[in-house]
Amino acid sequence: MNYSILDYVHIFRGETPQQALENTKETLQLADSLGYKRYWFTEHHNATTIFSMAPDLLMMLAGTLTKKMNIGAGGIMLPNYSPYKVAENFALLEAAFPNRVDLGMGRASGTDFLAKIALQMTREKMIEVNTADQIQEIIYHLTKSFPAGHPLETLKIAGAPYKPNMFMLGSSDGGLSLATKFGLKFAFAGQLNPHQEVQLLNLYRQRFEAQGHKEKPYSILSKFIFVADTEEEAKFAALPAEISWMKMYMGAKTEELQLLSVEEAANYDFTPHELAIREQNKGRFIIGNPEQVKAQIQELERTARIDEIMIADWYADQRTRLKGYALFAELMKA
Repeated sequence: MNYSILDYVHIFRGETPQQALENTKETLQLADSLGYKRYWFTEHHNATTIFSMAPDLLMMLAGTLTKKMNIGAGGIMLPNYSPYKVAENFALLEAAFPNRVDLGMGRASGTDFLAKIALQMTREKMIEVNTADQIQEIIYHLTKSFPAGHPLETLKIAGAPYKPNMFMLGSSDGGLSLATKFGLKFAFAGQLNPHQEVQLLNLYRQRFEAQGHKEKPYSILSKFIFVADTEEEAKFAALPAEISWMKMYMGAKTEELQLLSVEEAANYDFTPHELAIREQNKGRFIIGNPEQVKAQIQELERTARIDEIMIADWYADQRTRLKGYALFAELMKA
């Protein structure tokens, strides 16, 4: 099974955005050497501890530092862009790194309402974007396949047609339906909706095959994954992420979601209510030694029929992160 990484570009405690990018550069080069299939960047805005607001720019950086992995956006949040601009950016990326570019598309804006207004440069009443129309238009632009008479058919992109690998992101039936409608690969965010991952990933495959697309269905499942030499070490490494997601669930502000260091997390004093929320969040995580993690992934491969597992990166420091990625690659090759 293929294995890959989704990078949020965390600004670790006590570090700067510049250091976050240096950490990502180091991680990219390690992952490329360890056989990871692809390396994606998220899109988030109005955040103080995450530096992944421009996944396409990060992809250009990633492409120059790697030779084998696919580089991608997980994802381009469609409400924030015009289809033409998405097509232009990914045509440029595909020209720079042929056959290595993944365009993952999301239905949400990846931010709060105020930032959404600022991104779209409007103070007028927000109009819901028709995501299906956006996807269709992006495909038309990249593949030079506008139907005759379409009002945009004369728009040009140098060197087109292009065909980057196109994925639909989702954590619900909405993204799944668009993936099956357009015959796209599907990346399911199991860290966001663990309770439906098996059901919806199976449904994706069933609907895709029923549509009669020429391509075969292809699914990715992302989870927060923490692996270490021992189960105890893995739990220690995962604790800052568990606390962060517990706080998020309780409505904490973005500046309160800074990942604690592993030492600070180890000394965190949970209230009974917090412990209950932490327990509710367990399904978002895969935590353990290599044998335990491998067994959990094999079970997901069997039940959800996935083609690829993706680490949603929530490590709290660079040293633990790099060691975890090295161990994960080793267990996946075993």
